[in-house]
Amino acid sequence: MTSVMTTALLVVAFCVLTSITLAPLAGRLVKRARPSTAVPLLAVGSLFNAAALGLLMTLLGLAVAGRLPEIATAAGWSTSRLETALPVPVAVGVLAGAAAAVLLARTLWRAGTILVLLARSDRLSRGLRAGGSPIVFVDTDQTNADAYTLAGTRGCVVISRQLFDALGPREQHMLTGHELSHLRRRHHLYVHAVDIAAAANPALRRVAAEVRLGVERWADEDAVATMAGDRTSAAAALATTALTRAALRRGETPPAARRRPVVPVLGVATSHVTPRAQALLAPAPERSALTAWVAVLLSGMFAATLAPALQL
Repeated sequence: MTSVMTTALLVVAFCVLTSITLAPLAGRLVKRARPSTAVPLLAVGSLFNAAALGLLMTLLGLAVAGRLPEIATAAGWSTSRLETALPVPVAVGVLAGAAAAVLLARTLWRAGTILVLLARSDRLSRGLRAGGSPIVFVDTDQTNADAYTLAGTRGCVVISRQLFDALGPREQHMLTGHELSHLRRRHHLYVHAVDIAAAANPALRRVAAEVRLGVERWADEDAVATMAGDRTSAAAALATTALTRAALRRGETPPAARRRPVVPVLGVATSHVTPRAQALLAPAPERSALTAWVAVLLSGMFAATLAPALQL
């Protein structure tokens, strides 16, 4: 077996290793590091990993497909030289090529779906915003009480009047600060980038989930900054907003808890409220040597994965 084939197998193993280790590492990064650092790092790292794996499998498939006389003649390749330079077993090449084709189709479908949804979201946000404030209040029934950010060229924040009127001033401040952070920071781009990477490499699905949590924490930290850094009040406001939203959507009377601080210990399943509230009750994440070391390690892993693939 030549050194080229050995390199190819090493790159495959390295791609798989980085995919496996990135998932648990992503959870630690999102939990310990600043979200504004962890989220971009994971998004870029996931794209590099998925691109390297896809490129490698494509090259392995081409190494076998290129031996076919029709393809070799069309490309101007020498089948004997190709087989000598890249002695990829036929079975390996066929499996790699088939996997590359399937994953490419998944990636294109996911990317296309995202583009269609973004186009619809942009049209809707333009219609709702109509050149006015980035915050748009809409009238809905209680079961649709919600607040969310519509992505777009300018985008907008959509808040139901029923939910907003049911909240106290502190909760209203937290809600608007959180959603405006999503709009200003373009958090949807990070989420979509990792979604596309996960389509290209299914082993990155857990990373995509961690990035979704990361952007929510990022928005929470931005909202805290507008509340004079009062993390306890922000955590209480987050929990109360989740409880109020849940009660409205069930058609019940909003809880009176919104009038006093709430310790967020209940497992309210509304956009990762429990881990987000726990993060707010903890000290603000700071830059540390550990974070920098992990960032350098991740960057080195992805660069080392991609570089050999480009040389094959």
